[in-house]
Amino acid sequence: MARIYTRSGDAGETGLADGTRIGKHQNLVEAIGDIDELNAHVGLIRADQPQADIDAQLAVIQHHLFDIGAQVAQFKDNPIKQRQVQQLEQWIDAFQAELTPIKQFILPAGNRIGSHVHLARSICRRAERHVWLAAEKHDIEIEVLHYLNRLSDYLFVLARALNKKQEVFWQQNQ
Repeated sequence: MARIYTRSGDAGETGLADGTRIGKHQNLVEAIGDIDELNAHVGLIRADQPQADIDAQLAVIQHHLFDIGAQVAQFKDNPIKQRQVQQLEQWIDAFQAELTPIKQFILPAGNRIGSHVHLARSICRRAERHVWLAAEKHDIEIEVLHYLNRLSDYLFVLARALNKKQEVFWQQNQ
C-alpha cells in the first residue's frame, strides 16, 4: 500500500474523483466533509449495537453514503437512484406503523442511542444544505439530494423508535 500522506493538499487544495483540484474551503468540499461526518456518525450508532435488523439498515445506509460522497466528489457513475430513496421510505413507513402519532415537538434527546441518531439527523440536514449549495455549481444528481432529504426523515423516526418511551417533548415556557 502507498503512503497515506501525499502532501498534495498542503497548499489548501484537494483532488476530486474526476482529477480536478479545488480549494478545501469550497462548498463542494464542505458537502463532502459533511457526508463523511454523517457516515462516521452512523458508524458510531452501529457501535451502540442496535438490534440486528436496524444494524443491517444502517450498514446499507453507510454504503449509500459512501456512494453519495463519491458522486458529490464528481464521480460520474451515481448508483443512488429512486429505488434507494423508496427503500428509505419503506423503512420509515414500517417504523411509523409502530410509533404513536406526534402531538408535540420532540427534543433531540432520550436514551444514548436515540440521542446519537438525533445528532446524525442534524448532521444529515447540514449535509443536505451544503450539497444543495454545491449543486448550484457542480454536477450532482437529484437522487442524491432526495436521498439525503429522506435519510433525515428516516433518522428522525429511527430516533423515535430507539428511544421507545424515553422521548423528551418540548414544553413551552420552561
